Amino acid sequence: MATSADLSNLKGQFHARAKGHDKCPSHRKNQVVFLCQVCNTLICTTCSVTTHKTHNDSFIEISEYTQQCKNKVRDFVCENENKRIPKFHAEKKSAEARLSTLKSKYKNIRDKMKLERDQCKDLLDRITEDCLILCDKMEDTETELLTSHITDLDERIDTLVKLSSECKQTLQTGTNVLVYDSATEVRDMDINIPRIPDIGVIDFTPSKDRLSHLKLAMGAIETPTDHFRAVSATGGHYNRGPVVKQNQSTELGQTSTEEDKYFTLCESPMIKSKFSYRDQITSICPTPDGRAWLCDFNTSTLNLINNKGKARQRIQHNSNTTDISLDPTTGRLWFCCKGERTVNEISTSSTPVRRFSTENYPHRLCVTREGRVVVGTGGRQGYKVLICTAEGQVLHTVTVDRSGLGGVDSITQCPVTGNIAIVNNYRSHVIVYNSTLQPLVHYRGEGIQAREAVTPDKFGPITVVYDSKGNIVIADTKRKTTELISGEGKYIKTLHTNKGRQGVVGLQRGDVLWSSLVLDTGEWGLKLLEYYSD
Repeated sequence: MATSADLSNLKGQFHARAKGHDKCPSHRKNQVVFLCQVCNTLICTTCSVTTHKTHNDSFIEISEYTQQCKNKVRDFVCENENKRIPKFHAEKKSAEARLSTLKSKYKNIRDKMKLERDQCKDLLDRITEDCLILCDKMEDTETELLTSHITDLDERIDTLVKLSSECKQTLQTGTNVLVYDSATEVRDMDINIPRIPDIGVIDFTPSKDRLSHLKLAMGAIETPTDHFRAVSATGGHYNRGPVVKQNQSTELGQTSTEEDKYFTLCESPMIKSKFSYRDQITSICPTPDGRAWLCDFNTSTLNLINNKGKARQRIQHNSNTTDISLDPTTGRLWFCCKGERTVNEISTSSTPVRRFSTENYPHRLCVTREGRVVVGTGGRQGYKVLICTAEGQVLHTVTVDRSGLGGVDSITQCPVTGNIAIVNNYRSHVIVYNSTLQPLVHYRGEGIQAREAVTPDKFGPITVVYDSKGNIVIADTKRKTTELISGEGKYIKTLHTNKGRQGVVGLQRGDVLWSSLVLDTGEWGLKLLEYYSD
């Protein structure tokens, strides 16, 4: 019997035979008379006793095989004329009909794009005009205030100069009664220098994520596959990493649109800004305009800084603030106070307003896109997560841990699914709940690619934040890293490994990560990182 090695050697020895030619290509004087079924080749008598001699059991005369071949050819012709060719004609007709509509189809799409572009331009002009009008009003207001202040100072200066002259004359020639009256007048006079009127911090902060905002305003062109994705005109500025395809589960409430399934990660995050910041930070809430509110649970001060670390605003409360959260709809800042057991909101006048009180100590909070307030509380009965109305009515509750040890270290809501993710610092794991606090995922560091296996005792999450893709960024204090996992709890990538200590993180719109950490200089500071390249 021929082996596979024998067959491969034989195939290398075969010569091509023209279609219909009855002479053996290896022995040109001989006619082909046999079919070698092992090699599926027509051979002559000489081939049968030489190169094909080990296949003699498979030989069959051509005359005996002809009828079988005729049947195959006849079936092919019948299948072609009755089925295949009509189907090809129908497919061709369908393709031609589709081709005939392409011009009008794409013209319609282009017209929609141009209309949307023109509408966006009009809206941008109107928004700019409104901003300019507001700027003019603020200038007029501040000009009026300062002009009035200067006039007041002039009047006070004139009064003081005149009174000073009168007092000198009184001291030289005045009677006792006049000296007494002058002393009384001086005593009752308001001689404090009035402060320059300040209407607050006025500035314009350009958008740090202009391109994504414009893309969002313009709308997206839907393409059937990644191969047709338009390349951004600003592309080429990032080191591109792998394109990741997410397997979104409907059980977790994830969408399954083509746009959500794919994203491209940078090989390493791009540093947009880096600066030292010596004050302790226990919570970061970036604002849409590229600034960030900072909180330290050991103080009662809330600080707003820009992306260079410069202070822009400071709000003082009468009790230590344990956590902060921005309302994604109104943009207002909320905070909770453990000592007072209160949840508060900063009003438009930058004044703290108490919204409601909690039965147990509030440690963490997150204001959702639906206007709900998710609060992580602690007490003797254990640690709980509550979903409340803005007035404090409890809608849903779940007990995270009954031990009374540790607590909820972070709360975040997914902008895609509405799911809630938290950090249980006593058990060192991340829990994902649905919108009614039914548990979906428990993540303990599974899948993280490291030199050593990442077991639960080596995993130390301190902060979780959802990004725009529905993925979760985790700050790990034990391993000094920031990790990226899917909303289903599947490891994607280690985004950053720090030499020094890793602190809390926050996420700005446009997926710019604010990371509190020890810089290479040995000082605590902040890095602003971009980790998507698409």
